[in-house]
Amino acid sequence: METCQTSWPLFFKFHYRLAAYCSYYKEQSLGHISLLLYFSFGRIKMLWFQGNSMQLAKHSFQLLLRNLSASKTALPVLTLFTKDPCPLCDEAKEVLGPYKNRFILQEVDITLPENSAWYDRYKFDIPVFHLNGQFLMMHRVNISKLEKQLQKLEQQGARG
Repeated sequence: METCQTSWPLFFKFHYRLAAYCSYYKEQSLGHISLLLYFSFGRIKMLWFQGNSMQLAKHSFQLLLRNLSASKTALPVLTLFTKDPCPLCDEAKEVLGPYKNRFILQEVDITLPENSAWYDRYKFDIPVFHLNGQFLMMHRVNISKLEKQLQKLEQQGARG
């Protein structure tokens, strides 16, 4: 497999280190193009398209679609710092249900080794929410606060 002359790496930066690395490869023997997407979101996740076949490694297809749609719609990212089990987090996700089309929900498991800084900060306070990287609320969902911040971001987005 060799890289095409027109190939180029592309990095799309999303919130919290979500990045996509796209590279086009031309296979000499078959003469067709494959697309490799590399997603880094705390763990390595890869999606490889070749012709009509698709291989998916360490990534849920639903999350991939949400992340790709985020790049097109510029929805804000609501980060939920959580762990398993977390009944208050489950309750919070239910409360957020009616708003799910207005943001991308990103869950960060604070018990994973790569999230130890968040564990040290929030181990006694989950659920904790950040909106576009800024602290928003903790312990329970404050709908009025969420609504106010979402409207503010939507107005900023409408202005350009």
